[in-house]
Amino acid sequence: MIRTGAQYLEGIRDRRLVYLDGRPVDDVTAEPGFAELAHTVARMFDLQHDPDYAGVFTFETEAGERRSRAWMRPQSRSELAERQLYTQTLARLTGGLFGRLPEYVPLFVLGLLDQREAFSKGDTRFRENIERYFERAASEDLALSHAFVDIQVDPALDLDSTRLPRVVRRDEDGIVVDGSKAIATFASHSDEVLIGTFPRPGLKPHHIMYFSIPITTPGLQVVARPPYGVGSTFDHPVSRFGDENDSLLMLNEVFVPWERVFQVDVDASFASRVFPLISEWAHWSILCRLAAKSEMLTGIFAALPEMLGRAERPDAKEALGEMERYLITLRAFIDAAAARGVRTPSGHFMPDPGVVTAGRCYSVEHYPRLIRTLVELMGQAFMTVPTEGSFASDAIGPELTAIFETPTVTALERARLTRLAFDIAVDTYGGRQTLFEIFNATGIATIRAQLMARFDTEPYKRLALAIAGVGEVTTAEVAVREAAGVGFFADEVYDPVGAAYASTYKRHEAAVAPTS
Repeated sequence: MIRTGAQYLEGIRDRRLVYLDGRPVDDVTAEPGFAELAHTVARMFDLQHDPDYAGVFTFETEAGERRSRAWMRPQSRSELAERQLYTQTLARLTGGLFGRLPEYVPLFVLGLLDQREAFSKGDTRFRENIERYFERAASEDLALSHAFVDIQVDPALDLDSTRLPRVVRRDEDGIVVDGSKAIATFASHSDEVLIGTFPRPGLKPHHIMYFSIPITTPGLQVVARPPYGVGSTFDHPVSRFGDENDSLLMLNEVFVPWERVFQVDVDASFASRVFPLISEWAHWSILCRLAAKSEMLTGIFAALPEMLGRAERPDAKEALGEMERYLITLRAFIDAAAARGVRTPSGHFMPDPGVVTAGRCYSVEHYPRLIRTLVELMGQAFMTVPTEGSFASDAIGPELTAIFETPTVTALERARLTRLAFDIAVDTYGGRQTLFEIFNATGIATIRAQLMARFDTEPYKRLALAIAGVGEVTTAEVAVREAAGVGFFADEVYDPVGAAYASTYKRHEAAVAPTS
């Protein structure tokens, strides 16, 4: 089935318990601050049926069924390119402002499917659960969210004394889970949520769990943060798309039937090993979306100085050049990841994880600086741009129009673009955008640690020593050539990558822990 926007909206008008500022939300499709996102997602579902977009948004299975491309299983470089076009088309239609549209979490489910043999640890029940879940979610065109990140706690505490989720009971029908998850972006607007365990020190077997449940599951409460970017579409242009809400999940003795469980109650090292295994396509999607978002930002860097008659100023030229370099470099990382990609043992085509990780490092390191550059470039323009009401005022509107009109654009056009840049760079909405990009799927310290864990420096040390006269240069060159050709797909690399997750998590928790 390929859902329509109306079917999606009707599907999330249900018994879900979503709380905003302490009160339950009756209908997330109508609540101010929530409705805008719901209808943006609905429009994306509708485009699956639009003749101009259906070829990008959908594909035909071998059985002849048409499905959303969110559930495509790329098996070649060309199919990965088709999936990339889908991700980036969604991003271009929404300014790249949404990291958790329904195209994203299916890539984690694809990771589960790809690694179902290792993930199930020989338990046929879990392997079949993963296979059935992918097929059902794809055939029903579900909109999923996910919750992997746990609450921040003092690292000196035993995790059993915290609200970290744990299995409190299990029987022949399923498991009962109690605890809280810190971040579940888009949960307020999803059909189901995929819950998993993120690597961290101190985990015990009863903390390890991977399953998916409907948002309406009894005992599940979604605690949403206040929406950002709310207001008129003139004063806050981003409000026409809505705000992708970041929610906290509270699981109060939630029952999960066995058919929805993908793994549970295993050795704590399992989380360190499998989380990197199932996240590779999702991390690639982040890079693709951010490249599309950078296209919009490049337009802002180019158009705003031009509107102000400052496009030829050295600082404006340098800022635009830096933005262009950022965009081109992200595209280069994406192209290189595809060029170095390989088919996995399960038959899926995976972009090179090391290249993707390096690209994410680059993107996270430079994004905040580019936003700061935009603020410095615009300066006064962000502080004095009038509101829609000011322009409409009989008393001050005509004078404001005269002040802000330029030879190339009207005052209203200038104000609209300035306000969009303000929303993205300065307002609370923009603050959340920067925070999201910095910590999306782990922060920069963890990404750097992952990259270093993937990289084997031994052949390069041998080459350096050989050039210095210690060892044979020809032997060292062969080792380097072999290392460069293999890329980052060696199976044994995932143990140190998982350890990198856990170690950086520990350092982060120590940094935020309260002092005595």
